[in-house]
Amino acid sequence: MLRIGRIDYANCTPLFMQLEKTLPADSTEIVHGVPATLNSSLAKGEIDICISSSIEFSRHADEYSILPGNCIGSDGAVRSVLLFCHRPVEEISDQQFFVTSESATSVILLQILLAKRWGVSASSVTPTSIPWNEALKQTNGLLLIGDNALKAASVVPTPYCYDLGQEWKSLTGLPFVYALWLINNKSSKGKEKALTYLFSMLEKARENIASDADILASKAPESAWINPASLADYWRDSITYRLDREHLDGLQMFYQLASELKLISTLPELSFFAL
Repeated sequence: MLRIGRIDYANCTPLFMQLEKTLPADSTEIVHGVPATLNSSLAKGEIDICISSSIEFSRHADEYSILPGNCIGSDGAVRSVLLFCHRPVEEISDQQFFVTSESATSVILLQILLAKRWGVSASSVTPTSIPWNEALKQTNGLLLIGDNALKAASVVPTPYCYDLGQEWKSLTGLPFVYALWLINNKSSKGKEKALTYLFSMLEKARENIASDADILASKAPESAWINPASLADYWRDSITYRLDREHLDGLQMFYQLASELKLISTLPELSFFAL
């Protein structure tokens, strides 16, 4: 049984709506969760492969392989990784930022941008799970990701909102990779055929998103809280799903800057699953 982790965010929906129709139910299991939970499950070998926070590879480079060609990324504004501030972020030195506890990748991206993009020093980032409206009363800056960011974008009452995908692009000129398809080498041993089949179905699902986004969005569970046309545009225009050369360059730049700032202990060497 190949156990596949699924992040319950809108950016993954168009892939899994298609995968769930093509993957054999008798030999695959899809496990739902938020990034932090699935990251832990992958590390423990409770699942075999997951669309997992990209920072996780740097922490398990000797244990994981990357499924090639696929990611969750953006080449500019992403719309779902947002920093809300009461005043310009450049003015918030020596202050506390509240950040989501769901994804370490976005938190490290924020720390890189604070240091390298905005020149903000000695600020701390504190994970919180309290409602965003309460969090904003207690901090000068709040990071939201995923569906919470999409929901809050039009209603959060702060004068400054920074899209971290766009800020990364302005800093480096490169796309950003938020999540990779990571494989636990030990737990997936003997499941190479199933992984290869998953790869082929994932390639088809990814290529169908542009043409089928409107149809998929009309049937997606997220249509209960976001207009289907806006959801389809988000998939087509904001999220990138192909791990190409430029995305790999962006990923390696992310690891390099994180290493320079001592946000990760070692600079990982990328290793890929052999198809």
